Amino acid sequence: MRGSPLFRALLAFLGILSLGWPLRRLTSATEAVREQPVAVVVAAKEIGLRLSFTLVPKSVKVLHLEKEVWSETAPTAELERSLTLPFPDEGIDLRFQIEWPDDAPLAAMRVTFTDPADDAHEKSVWSQGSADVVLTFP
Repeated sequence: MRGSPLFRALLAFLGILSLGWPLRRLTSATEAVREQPVAVVVAAKEIGLRLSFTLVPKSVKVLHLEKEVWSETAPTAELERSLTLPFPDEGIDLRFQIEWPDDAPLAAMRVTFTDPADDAHEKSVWSQGSADVVLTFP
């Protein structure tokens, strides 16, 4: 057996201790490294909405970000409106709340969405009774 076990233990301890400083620098975050969240400003753009119904509903509401942007209490079979809303590149979510007449059969609503580039997108909502749906448009 060569060398002192106490000397070997001391060398091992110094080796582990020498790794402490670089590991601390790697694992601790400094204020300069932390990034603050960046607020993204989305430009408001004009979009077009056309609603067509198989059965005239009692009322219709369109919401964007939980804010009512369009409401009709006595709608007709077809409605159309232009809205100015924040429109990010990822698309937009619109929430539709439809109240059909009492004892109405299965009814449908067709939504024709015209984006700022004048491309038309269509989606349908089928329901019986009241409907509360979110539609995503590109």
